[in-house]
Amino acid sequence: MTTRQEFEKTIESDATSDRYSMLGSMMLWIFWPSFCAALVPPEAMPHTVVNVILALCASTLATYIMTISLRKKISVADIANAALAGGVAIGSTCMTASHTAAMVIGILAGALSTFGFAVIQSKQQKWMKLIDTCGVTNLHGLPGLMGGLAALPVLKMVDSGGQLLGILVTIVVAFVTGIITGKILPLLGRKDEVYDDADEFLDAEEA
Repeated sequence: MTTRQEFEKTIESDATSDRYSMLGSMMLWIFWPSFCAALVPPEAMPHTVVNVILALCASTLATYIMTISLRKKISVADIANAALAGGVAIGSTCMTASHTAAMVIGILAGALSTFGFAVIQSKQQKWMKLIDTCGVTNLHGLPGLMGGLAALPVLKMVDSGGQLLGILVTIVVAFVTGIITGKILPLLGRKDEVYDDADEFLDAEEA
């Protein structure tokens, strides 16, 4: 979907948009345990919820450490995104992983996601000539793949071949459906001023 104009324009945020991003992340952080526990048996819900909370706490700590290590300062974008990576990565093992394993998965996910935002994202944009404005690759993609691979050592009696095949199929489906969606959406129209949502909200006079 990225045009040359969009690729060349610098994406900026201000204090207000950063606060809204953090508010949205806080809400997701609080509700994420219910996302993972929605499909598990009732007797497994307490263990699942604790695992997800531990993974989220671990990824949050790892994010703070990594963002300072890589950027020398705290990045709001890293905190608003990578702090949720533990919830993404623990999804496939949330019901069966031990609490220790959940924390390890959360730490690795937070570190990987922050590394993605700080290092990989700029290289990805130059290579693909596309802009991942919401950091989907680094918040959902990389931690999700890591979570799928984490199931191999964490889950007992796991079918390794089936798990790896499932990951591969997921990647292929994601690429194909993503490309199709990216081709269809521009046909419905584009914004004249990219990365500016002022026209989506009432101003003081209109309100």
